[in-house]
Amino acid sequence: MKIGFSSVGCPGWDLPTIVSNAKAMGFQGVELRGLRGQMNLPLCPELTADPAATKALFAEAGVELACLGSSAAFHYRDPYRVADNQAEAREYIELAGKLGCPFVRVFGAEIPKRMFLGYESHDVVLARISKAVRELAPVAMDHRVTLLVENSGDFVDSQSIWFVVDSAESPAVKACWSQFAALTRNEPASISIKRLGSKIAIARICDGKFVAGGVESIEAPGKGDVNVALLVELLKGVAFDGYLMVDWPKLWNPSLADPEKVFPEAQKYLKSLLDIKRVELTAYKGDKNAPKFQTRREAAPTPV
Repeated sequence: MKIGFSSVGCPGWDLPTIVSNAKAMGFQGVELRGLRGQMNLPLCPELTADPAATKALFAEAGVELACLGSSAAFHYRDPYRVADNQAEAREYIELAGKLGCPFVRVFGAEIPKRMFLGYESHDVVLARISKAVRELAPVAMDHRVTLLVENSGDFVDSQSIWFVVDSAESPAVKACWSQFAALTRNEPASISIKRLGSKIAIARICDGKFVAGGVESIEAPGKGDVNVALLVELLKGVAFDGYLMVDWPKLWNPSLADPEKVFPEAQKYLKSLLDIKRVELTAYKGDKNAPKFQTRREAAPTPV
């Protein structure tokens, strides 16, 4: 597994600062979700004016541009709004292809709540999202990019995200999984990770305190109720080799601590979890209940 951070945690940093600090703090990659207040990355000249120079900036620092985070979502009833969001996703995919960035992130989003049109069921909206994502899969494939669907809004559960990813029937569609979001609907990691398994490409690391009414506070990784240690252990169990992406939402919560303090602590904590060796559960290494019979490998050769 690799460790990265999202630019939502450092809204005041420009691109060279993001890259240099990632290297200095020991991170292997970054996700760009907005840059210096511009949330539409294809409009950022730092990324588009000279893609080769941008690629060189990351390469020289030994830091990967791991993901471009878009605002695209496909839950809308209006087919023109869905088409507009697909167009946004295509722009991100094309930019990611030019930058050599492997992932573009989109959202599951919400069930539309417009009473005069009537309410739609969860499954109807989920089918619409799945159709839009499936139509984008060939575009992602053409640009050697993987489209990641993040659990959010009314679709934070692993069953919904599994359905969207699986229905795309493409290796160019996977999941960006936030266990923090899943816990807002009381879904534990023991269910989420087991269900999604290899469909997860990025695991967002956000932590916080929960109360009966929802989220009470955002906390640094390992200091809240998410149980990040268990999450990492379960990810090891499914042979996850993607990014643990630190999601410190300072962009949306300016009162949160500065990234200069939180990021190094988060990197150190996550690395300590990765350094813990998994206990190998096997009946063939010192187990008192190990079988006493000969295995096929140990059996004597058959006389000729």
